[in-house]
Amino acid sequence: MNAHSERRQDTACIIVSIDRERSFWKNHYTELPCRQAGLGFDACWPLLACAYDIYLRHPNVGRDVGAVMYANAPEVVAQAVESTLAGRIFSRVMDRIHRATTRLEYPHIVQA
Repeated sequence: MNAHSERRQDTACIIVSIDRERSFWKNHYTELPCRQAGLGFDACWPLLACAYDIYLRHPNVGRDVGAVMYANAPEVVAQAVESTLAGRIFSRVMDRIHRATTRLEYPHIVQA
């Protein structure tokens, strides 16, 4: 896939309830890569929140560029997260966002 095809092509406004997301991940913590790496939820949450931040601040970058931005984010660097683990954490958050946003339909939007 080229970088252009991975970019979001819609003009939808995405709203994320970070409190709801924190609750979701806390309930699904045992499935997270950071749990499997031995990080507690309190250490893992800033890493998850950082992935949301990357998405919300840069919604038009593809996953590959977003993953690089994530791996270089201060929160990730500060915890010395190994690059493969960082990629897995970022991917899990992006999968959740993708599942949520693909359920939305915008019939009034005309694609060029």
